[in-house]
Amino acid sequence: MNKKYIALCVLIALGIVALMGCGRQSYLQDQTRATAQDDTNLGETEGQGDASSGDDCFVQVSGAVKNPGVYQLPVGSRVYQAIEKAGGLRDDACAKDLNQARVLTDGEMIHVNTVEESEAEMSPGQGDDRVNINTATAEELTSLPGIGKTRAQTIIDYRESNGLFSAPEDLMKVSGIGESTYNKLSGAIKVN
Repeated sequence: MNKKYIALCVLIALGIVALMGCGRQSYLQDQTRATAQDDTNLGETEGQGDASSGDDCFVQVSGAVKNPGVYQLPVGSRVYQAIEKAGGLRDDACAKDLNQARVLTDGEMIHVNTVEESEAEMSPGQGDDRVNINTATAEELTSLPGIGKTRAQTIIDYRESNGLFSAPEDLMKVSGIGESTYNKLSGAIKVN
């Protein structure tokens, strides 16, 4: 049975009950709650859990893990638990750059570099002088166009309160950084 069919049956049943004069508000609230719970359970069985319930978060695990993908974990889970859900680290994984004790946030992406990727990022010959907004100090952030001391501190405060940035575009979530500011510095920033 699909969700639409079950929802339609529940709605018809509720309509019949209402027509029969059993319109007590608490009864309908209980039915609505039961329908919502059934829909949530049905979604979970089909692998489409409900992130809005507040009990779970969804994270994408990519890179040097055995089974990359999107995983549902309880709120408050940590990076190492997401990696375990993804089958664990591959033999070529470089986890030294990854804080496995960090608490996950809903919708984030965790990328595990290979040893080769990690070495390439550290290699001075690469010429990649972009600022990593997940690790940059206030001084490094102020080297970016349009970022002064105050805004640099705002970025650091946001990062500490909300977790690491998943993509450079996430910088626009920081108060005071709009699309025009982001466009000026997009080529000068990166996330790892």
